[in-house]
Parts: sequence; C-alpha cells; structure tokens
Amino acid sequence: MNTDHITNHSAATPRNFSLNDKESARFLRIVSDAQLINRHYQLFLWLNGELQTFLPHQIMISAWGDLAKWDLELDIVSALPGARTAELAHNCINSFLRNAHTQWLAGRGVPLMTKATESVAALGTRTGPLHDALRQMRTMLVHCVPDERSRQDSLYIVLSSGPLAKGYGSEQFAHLVQSLFLQIDSAFRRVASLPLASGATSHGDWLDLSVREQEILDLICHGKTNLEIAGALEISPFTVKNHVQRIFRKIGVTNRTQAATKYSQALRDLTKFIEDSRTLR
Repeated sequence: MNTDHITNHSAATPRNFSLNDKESARFLRIVSDAQLINRHYQLFLWLNGELQTFLPHQIMISAWGDLAKWDLELDIVSALPGARTAELAHNCINSFLRNAHTQWLAGRGVPLMTKATESVAALGTRTGPLHDALRQMRTMLVHCVPDERSRQDSLYIVLSSGPLAKGYGSEQFAHLVQSLFLQIDSAFRRVASLPLASGATSHGDWLDLSVREQEILDLICHGKTNLEIAGALEISPFTVKNHVQRIFRKIGVTNRTQAATKYSQALRDLTKFIEDSRTLR
C-alpha cells in the first residue's frame, strides 16, 4: 500500500513555510469567499475556483454523521458528468468509502494522501456513471474533521486524475491541507445536502449538462430554433432535438420557456455570488 500520512505539524507555521504575495492574497480570498456560501451551487463554484490552485481535484466527497456506527449522509461536488449526489441512489460507493476511511484510521489522525487504486478497486465490477468517474481518479486525499459538540464528524475524500500537491514541498502542503480542510468543512456545514434521486427522476441540476448541452441551452435562451442551432453548431437537427430532450430531463423542465427561465436564474445567482465576493474583498 503506497500511502503518505501528511506530517502533523504544530499550530505554528513551519519555519520554512511561506506563500508569496500573490498566493497569500489568493488564500485570503478563498477564506473570505467561503463565508458567503449558503447554497450548493456556490459551494461548487468555490471548490472549482481559486481553491484549485492549492488543491487541484475533480471530485470532492463529503460524508458526515456517526462514523463509529457508519450512519452517514453523503454529498458529492464535481464538474465531471455522472459524479453527482443524485447518482448515489443508483450507485453504491459504501465499500469505496469504508476502504478510504480504514486507510485513514491506520494513520495518525492526519490527512492521508495515497493512490486511489485500492479504494477504487473496492467497487468491484459495479458499473454506473459515478463508478466510471471514480475509476478515472489516480490520487486521493482523505481526512476526517471531528465535531465534539454535535458528534457529527465529517469525512472528506478529495480525488484527482493527477497529482494533488503541485509545486509544494511536503511540509508546505501539510500546512496548506490542514488550513484548507477547516475552510472546506465550514463551507460544507452551511449548505444543505442535495437529495438523492428517486427512481429515474431528474434532480434538476443544470450542472449535469455536458459542454455541448450547455451550448445548446444558451442558444435556446437566445430564442434560436432547433434548425438555427443545428446550423450554428454544424450538427444535424435530429441531434439537436435529442440534446434538447436530454436537457429538459436533466434540469427538470418540460418546455423551452421553463428551460430559459431556469438557466437565466442560475446565471443571476452566479453573477450575484461573484459581485458579493468582490464587495467582501
């Protein structure tokens, strides 16, 4: 087993640890932006924003509850197709979580960075969008954040298809990780978890859309017909029609007007979040 339990340093900053002016400003923005988060979409933007500079990843899994009894709720934040909380209704990852947690327990209660291979192998031959996304991952960072007051401890699993500690030595990365997990835990605890899908019902998350589907949805919002969209994207009208039907199912609407309204609201939310962030800074 190839693992690296990151050294547990004292609360004081290590003597050889330093961030340059640009990195320090970025870290402060990450901390300040975290205080604005109160919706899952904002959490998605934050995790895929400047935080990626320090902790580059594609999937973040949050599990919280009574870890001793393994009575947990789960949430997944990712831009990868299929890596969604709703997929947990159809794709069990309990064995994956237990394996990652067991590896973490074998250490010294500090963040564990390891290859994702062993935990992914625990999925066995199961198939599904979420399992497919997990099998793309190569590096994994696991850490638990205890809550002595509520006894609702949090287990975080950060997954990347490449290295996680880009450009930092082990001691620097250790200090960064400890600080980042405090912010990550704070942000997750202020956001209600997404419900699991029941049956094949869409959970209405427009972030599930592929790049092509987002292009088509944007053109729909500009009043373009299927024929006009086909010409603009150089694809057949039949292909556009199939994309439109999938878009409607994914975001939980039944017509173009509803789709445009939902998309416009998402863009307004994004604009407000960015403006609020700039005001706070």
